[in-house]
Amino acid sequence: MLKDKKLSILGDSISTYQGVSNDASANSTIFINPYYYRDPFPLEKTYWKRLIDTFGFTLCVNNSWSGGNLSGRDDSTSGVNRANHLSRESGEKPDFIIVFMGMNDLGRNIDANIFASDYERTLMTIKEKYPSATVCCINLPDRDIYLKERAEIFNNAIENAVNLAGENFFIVDLFHSRLNGDFYYMNTCDGLHPDEDGMRIIAEIAEETIRSKFNL
Repeated sequence: MLKDKKLSILGDSISTYQGVSNDASANSTIFINPYYYRDPFPLEKTYWKRLIDTFGFTLCVNNSWSGGNLSGRDDSTSGVNRANHLSRESGEKPDFIIVFMGMNDLGRNIDANIFASDYERTLMTIKEKYPSATVCCINLPDRDIYLKERAEIFNNAIENAVNLAGENFFIVDLFHSRLNGDFYYMNTCDGLHPDEDGMRIIAEIAEETIRSKFNL
């Protein structure tokens, strides 16, 4: 059912990889996108490449920006604006889209109402530009006791935006998963960016949700 479907990603550093998330041959707007992940971290160990290999997706565009916020309508690097650029230069549009953003907005204390409004706008942009695409929104993990309450507020905003966007949109819930608290920290490179095990766990949680969504 998902084999050969074209996958695009709208993300921050967790979804980047050198030579992929800044591949101008896929989309000329992403050529200056900064990245976090690179060799010697294995490409095939990233959460999104694991999902590609598991389901047989074909990568369309990975438009991920290391350090990027989702919010910021006056900032061309923000997710709310990069949502316009998830198709290939050749005109191919994605059939399946992963949106995994908000960690930086949360850490930088972006106003929750602004985040909510811009997340909603992001999904509405995706719905308008790629109306036949299925959209998987990965929410924010419970990774820091001091950010937990705000993370719940941000995740409520994500849930509201997904509900408003309609039936082609769904959530992968990291917040209530096994990847939380100290366990999240122990599976990172630096307390924030997942290591190989952290990526594997994110992929497993996403895989479980996608299989349930499509009765696979």
